[in-house]
Formats: sequence, C-alpha cells, structure tokens
Amino acid sequence: MAKPHHPHHGGSDEPPADGGDGRSPGPPLGNQHSVRAAHDELANAFRAARPKSAGRPATSADEVKGPAASTPLRPPSDRHNLNRIRSKSPAKEKNSIVLPGTDVAGDLAAISAGRATWVAQTNRYEVNGRSYAVESTGTVFPVSGPGIVSLTRQEYKVLRQLIVSDGDVGAAQRALARDPGIGDADWNAAFEVFKHHKSYKG
Repeated sequence: MAKPHHPHHGGSDEPPADGGDGRSPGPPLGNQHSVRAAHDELANAFRAARPKSAGRPATSADEVKGPAASTPLRPPSDRHNLNRIRSKSPAKEKNSIVLPGTDVAGDLAAISAGRATWVAQTNRYEVNGRSYAVESTGTVFPVSGPGIVSLTRQEYKVLRQLIVSDGDVGAAQRALARDPGIGDADWNAAFEVFKHHKSYKG
C-alpha cells in the first residue's frame, strides 16, 4: 500500500518540531512501525467516515450465478410475447408464450440482481415460480411457470393465424385449410391462448 503524500511546509520535508498543531512531537521518522501504525489509523478513520452508500450494493455481482454473471440479459424475442406475435413470427418445435400481465421485466431484474436461483443441472433460472433459459447472446426465453404457456408447432401456427386474421376464425381456418398437420386439438389449444390477446372480442 502506497504511503500518503505529506504536504510540504516552507519547501522542507522536515516535520515541525511540535507536530504542526502545538502538541508534542510525533514519532521519529526512523521508527517505521510507528509511522505505519499512524497511516493505518488514518486510513481506518477515512473508512469510518465514508457514507455507507459508497460501499458495494447489498446485492453484488459476485452473488449472480450462471450466464447473467458475465452477460447482460436481453428480453425475450417478440415471438414469445402474445401481443407481439406477427405473421412472420417463426413456429418452432416448442413455443413458449408469455401472457399479458406477466412481469417478465421484473423477473429479469431479479436475475441480474442475484435474487433468482440458478439451477446448473438444467441451465435455468428459477424466479417467482417461473423458469427462464439464456441463449449465448444473452437473450432470455421463458420456459414455464405462471403466465407462461407452451405450444406445439401446429398450435403456434393456429395462434399466429388467429392473430393475423384479427380473431376471424373462419378466415384463419381457410388460410390453414391446406395444412394437413393441424387438427381440432391444435385449434382448441391455440384458441384458449388467443382469448388473452388484445384483439379477442369474446
């Protein structure tokens, strides 16, 4: 630890004979132990006087586990947000949909602050009953939990078409009539999710 710099007095490095404040002279410069002790005492005094807010936050980055410890988190793709699904949103083998009112932003903030549980065995974060995974880019995607619904590829296609058709079931059925992989169960599952969409008219 570097020693604090002592201000010069009258161009001389010699300390005043009376210590500079009328008190008895300080320890001889040759007594390195005493000088070091004085430095330590001064440093402790500065630390004691420092406001608590100047220290590390209550939750430090050291407490964050998993990829969020080194990678800034990005919110899920729009294809996972029910009210942001568009005609070009890709239908994948597994599709998780976040229903309106689910506080994903709050969950991500909790993960970044170290208030979520990192499960190394599944590479998932658990927070507020929900499970999230993180891609290599830092993009988070919802997996399961309250407010998160999982759909198959066919169910997602139906949901997407219902949204594009603005809830017109007949128009959606005509658009998907030539897709032999879609059955009645897919329509039922997709429609239950569509009921939460902003365009659903009841």
